[in-house]
Amino acid sequence: MRLPRTGVVVAVAVLAGLVAFLATVSARGAAARAQQRPLGRWLGLSAQQTADVEKADPDFTADSEELTSDLSDRRQRLAALLEDPQATADQITKQVEAVIEAQGILTRRVMRHVLAVRPILVAEQQKELMGLCATGVREAAQWRWRGGRGPGEAPGRHGPPWQQEGNKGRGYRGGR
Repeated sequence: MRLPRTGVVVAVAVLAGLVAFLATVSARGAAARAQQRPLGRWLGLSAQQTADVEKADPDFTADSEELTSDLSDRRQRLAALLEDPQATADQITKQVEAVIEAQGILTRRVMRHVLAVRPILVAEQQKELMGLCATGVREAAQWRWRGGRGPGEAPGRHGPPWQQEGNKGRGYRGGR
């Protein structure tokens, strides 16, 4: 039962990368709004499409900034608990749940944005955007099967000790 929960946490963590990318791309100040955002440049949006994207979801920038900040705060609290030898299992578990909740809220908000702007895009742009989302989901699922390494990462200080470079053979138990 532990493995599926771990898989969900890992998938959420990797999907967070995609969400953070989309949120960061969209979360720019007023000066940046005057210019085309990186995602818009990547998709090759026209000036009209850029304006239509802003109209389709005008609250996305503010929402994503707030939700990203909340997620970051919750992650920092979790990191502090993990480093605290006095933290109880219950405290850590509750904070993991808080991180998962915040990530879920942010992920749903980003997906609402993606789905709101999808009709504005031509077929090739839709394919690129949805392909980026699909890649994030696929990489999240593969992460746990690569010994804790992300896509394309070489063995090293990733994953559990028995899968780290230099720890060959019988694993972390020292040969027992």
